[in-house]
Amino acid sequence: MDFFKFALGPYEFFAAIIGGVPLILAIFLLYNPAVSLQEFAGLAQTISLQVVIALAFASYLLGGLAQGVTWKFFLALCNLFDRDLHYFPAEVLLDRGEWLQGLAKDIDPKTLDFESRLLLLLHDKVGMPKKMNHLYSRVCSYLKENNRPSLITADLYQATHIMYRNISFGLLILSGVFLVNILRVGAASFEQVALFLAAFGLSYVAFIRAVSFKRWHSREVLLGFYFAVCAERSP
Repeated sequence: MDFFKFALGPYEFFAAIIGGVPLILAIFLLYNPAVSLQEFAGLAQTISLQVVIALAFASYLLGGLAQGVTWKFFLALCNLFDRDLHYFPAEVLLDRGEWLQGLAKDIDPKTLDFESRLLLLLHDKVGMPKKMNHLYSRVCSYLKENNRPSLITADLYQATHIMYRNISFGLLILSGVFLVNILRVGAASFEQVALFLAAFGLSYVAFIRAVSFKRWHSREVLLGFYFAVCAERSP
């Protein structure tokens, strides 16, 4: 119980700070266009401890406030690269679930595959709304009362997903700032181009990690629900 109450706060706090760092760096470089790593290191050495603390707080605020924007950015990338962010596709849970519900009285659940049994349990315990986020909200409410360890693990996955999502968005903005600074100084060096490409590539890598953690969150919620219901019904 104590772990459930206190573990997520510090984790989400640092996740938000880390997620906001690329945005802070992008803003800093936009107003202080360093043309090389040596020049950037020289600028960083002039920052005092008080400024670092203030930047960490600003990074936390940006990491939290940007979540709505980064979520839409994440969904756009999922559509662009054809990435499914759910453990079970939405069509399986929503469309197939309605079909199975109509046959529930005429079939033995033991003869069904795992996905079908899960769908019948979802219909029985929480219902099947039209949107996936509403389904996860209902299942998480059930887990809060019946399987809190799975809910804790799912929340940690979700917090990590948000962190990587923010990092991906921030690195994309940072790569744009690198490109703008190249145009501002009027000369492109190998180092500047490498920084632009590195930020752009790492943005994609962070997006892939965000997809993985989102799928793990979905898996933990649904499988935690399934085994909690089975334990509840077992004699």
